[in-house]
Amino acid sequence: MPNVLTLKTPVWELNVWVKGIDDRLNTLKTTMAMRGLRLPAGRLCFSPPLLVEVDLPAPHNDELSQPVTEQLLPVPLFYENLQYEFEFLFAAELAIDSEPTIVHRLAAVEDKFHFSKKSRSLRGSINFGNDIGWFRLGLQYKNTQGALQSQSISFEVLPTKMVMALDLAAIHLAIDAKYPLWRFSFAQKTEHELARSRKQHERLALLWLAHFTHLRTSLEASVKLVTRTPHARLLPFARAARLEHLRGRLGAKLEARVQADVKAGTLNNRYVTQSRRLSVDTPENRFVKMVVTRCSAALSAILKVARQNQKVPEESGRLSASFFAELSSWKAPLDQLLNQPFFADVGEFAGMASESLVLHQRPGYAGVYRIWNDLKAYLDAFGSSASVSMKSVADLYEVWCFLEMKCMLMALGFKELSTQKAGTSSVGLEKQMSRGARPAFNLYRAEDNLTIRLSHEENFGRFEKDKNPEVGKIYSWTTKQIPDLFLEATFADGRTMRWIFDAKYRVADDDGADMAPDDAINQMHRYRDALIYLDKKGDGWKEKSRPVLGAFVLYPGWFDEQRLDHPYAKSIDEVGIGAFPLLPNRPNLWLAKFLEQQFGNPASLKKYIRPDADKYLVEDSTRMAVTGAYLRQYQDLALLACAAPAKDRDASYMEKFANGTAGWYHIPVETTKKKSISYHVMQETRHCALAAYSETEKHRAIEFVYEVISIEIKQRSTLTIEQAGTRSSSHDDYWLIKLGSSRKIARPIVVPNIRTFQVFHTSVDDLLLSKAWEDLAKRYVALV
Repeated sequence: MPNVLTLKTPVWELNVWVKGIDDRLNTLKTTMAMRGLRLPAGRLCFSPPLLVEVDLPAPHNDELSQPVTEQLLPVPLFYENLQYEFEFLFAAELAIDSEPTIVHRLAAVEDKFHFSKKSRSLRGSINFGNDIGWFRLGLQYKNTQGALQSQSISFEVLPTKMVMALDLAAIHLAIDAKYPLWRFSFAQKTEHELARSRKQHERLALLWLAHFTHLRTSLEASVKLVTRTPHARLLPFARAARLEHLRGRLGAKLEARVQADVKAGTLNNRYVTQSRRLSVDTPENRFVKMVVTRCSAALSAILKVARQNQKVPEESGRLSASFFAELSSWKAPLDQLLNQPFFADVGEFAGMASESLVLHQRPGYAGVYRIWNDLKAYLDAFGSSASVSMKSVADLYEVWCFLEMKCMLMALGFKELSTQKAGTSSVGLEKQMSRGARPAFNLYRAEDNLTIRLSHEENFGRFEKDKNPEVGKIYSWTTKQIPDLFLEATFADGRTMRWIFDAKYRVADDDGADMAPDDAINQMHRYRDALIYLDKKGDGWKEKSRPVLGAFVLYPGWFDEQRLDHPYAKSIDEVGIGAFPLLPNRPNLWLAKFLEQQFGNPASLKKYIRPDADKYLVEDSTRMAVTGAYLRQYQDLALLACAAPAKDRDASYMEKFANGTAGWYHIPVETTKKKSISYHVMQETRHCALAAYSETEKHRAIEFVYEVISIEIKQRSTLTIEQAGTRSSSHDDYWLIKLGSSRKIARPIVVPNIRTFQVFHTSVDDLLLSKAWEDLAKRYVALV
């Protein structure tokens, strides 16, 4: 495992090792180059400023004489999903009477490190997983004077398949529009700088804390300045005093009253005197006291909620003891300020009657006023100095895919009927989606009466016979299945088709191409095989079928979709399993094209074909059955076609078509292809109605309906005179249909145009009941 970074200070040395960083760096370079962007430089930030020497494997060595807060690196060194080894080596002159420790809000990070007195090293490993953003590694130790020293080193953990500054911002924008505050998290390794927002959101303690972290030292300094030089006013003061305690000049009325009482001998009365004196119980000081009290109370509430919602020790999200100690250390100075005698003379804040120049201009007061306004409206005033943890980028990517697919469907002309929105509630210091809410979008398109339901994390429970499961629902017979995205389309005739999409924030490199991971593709096979639709037939029998037509991975792959071929196109067409790359700030043409192929686009310049359920039920991926079995949609599908012309054919062969005793019929495969009659539709044919030409009537008419015994493809040269009426040396492929018994139609159907070859599918009932050619209903018309 190579050493990628060494930091040297007068007291300690930090070494960082990692394996596989070159692959990550090359992937990021490719990602940035494809987007026309330069590779960002790496950056280390120190708090407090640090006198440090940076030693890198590449020729890059900076010797500094002054402490710095930031150190640039030639290339980024820290990436998601890599295992990093950190080792702090402490100088021999440093007394190790107490073990140095790592400080982080997560106990899982602190627990990864251990100290060895023998080697004087503090060593541990961290895998950032899908937590990207700024990581702050805190170090506590006693310096050579025995004083406790705290030092933090911050660096940015980057994704390799996305541009964090652009793509993550687009994901945040889309999610915030539907689920405000949900993306913010508390128990994560990394943090993100908060961008400015003008949208009003509800208050979230997590965000208040993130901003307070940056402002607390300024608040303490401003309040201390107020207590040292407080603002005071001459305020009216009334005092009731006995006669012997009266001092100074008295008012005329009070003097007359005193004289009257002395003459009357009443010497025990009390007299109210008015005076003015300086007082610190002013609205401005009451405001300062209110700010300190509110901040202390907010920290107490956050500490209480964090402790109540502390996760079990086995979970990685458990908060560390040093985090609680740090919050307590922030609260202690505020409580000390409130306990000063100055605030004992200050009353409760009841608002300001007018604007105060003291709060706006006087040192100390102006600082408290500015900080309070920032804290009160923290989300609207966030700048680059405030940061907060986000949920895993894998979770954010999944929700973004859900919202992006909805936008793609609406681009096809669908309108949003309703939204089954997942409610969010405060759980501890975070926002969580309500369990079992199953957020979904219900979309509708009036042009073809097509309804779509796109749901997130649809829950398909286990089938249990003893609980009398409902028909018309989907179950799993083994384990519960929860795909990320479930797309359900209901057509005008009431039939429903379904697809599954699963978001995976992972990419597998296959000879330089971004491919979906193999295990993610395998999971799509599992979904399609595991989900079973339970239907109830007229005889009461509960029939099982597999309802999912296709299952596809959505992953952050990058392709030039306008020039390259879709690597999963063949598997999607053949077996209905595959993947689509999906990235923010990209056109994502392959997925958009797939959705348009399924549902059409009335606004497209291409010819719009009204979607029909038949279109999906004849695809290769749908018609795969168990070996030895065959799937068909219609039980009485009949092929209607024109019989072969009599020219150059055996007379007895043609006579059989006229009297209903024909044994064979053949038609070029190329002809059925031109008529958009697929292989599966031909194999589904169970009857054949042939329009034979009558020399006496001078027209073609359908008089008989034949049963179909078999259908197969043969070369024309192999067909006999009995099968085709004449021999041919052609090697073209032909459908050879073996005909069985026939049934005579009561009223023959006349074909109106004898010069045009007619071929399509209908039903036996339509053939027997129709009175004219125009009455015949066509099957699989959406394919034509």
